Amino acid sequence: MDGGLGTVLTPTDIVMACSADSMEEAIEFSGRLLVCRGSVSAEYIEGMKQRERVVSTYLGNGVALPHGVLESKQYIRSTGVVVAQYPRGVDWGGCGTAHLVVGLAAVGDDHMRVLSQLASVLQDEELCRELAQVDDAASIYECLSAVPSDDD
Repeated sequence: MDGGLGTVLTPTDIVMACSADSMEEAIEFSGRLLVCRGSVSAEYIEGMKQRERVVSTYLGNGVALPHGVLESKQYIRSTGVVVAQYPRGVDWGGCGTAHLVVGLAAVGDDHMRVLSQLASVLQDEELCRELAQVDDAASIYECLSAVPSDDD
């Protein structure tokens, strides 16, 4: 992955006003988005669910970052990021309420690059609250894609 998040996140990778009855449903939805964008094969979704059984991917500030376990890396075709916004929130296994679910599939070291680029946004509690309630994907895209990479 070269450059910022704009190279692995497009405006069409952001789905607004989602609702889910469970964390598992939200993970499956994010996984299907990654499949649709061609970043992973369908088997990767099970790896995302396995990861959640091992350790929560809830990061705080209303953000969860579901991604697969190491064994599911074989199902990754390319690095991809998808965002599903849940204005009413989804209980994330008792760890918190997720309003932004950022699905991730990463090749090689891209996982750490994506996380470091998202960190400045995700640590801003007020910004996360705003992104959870905005009504257009462009706002989320602009915010996340504006994050500079370490190479910039």
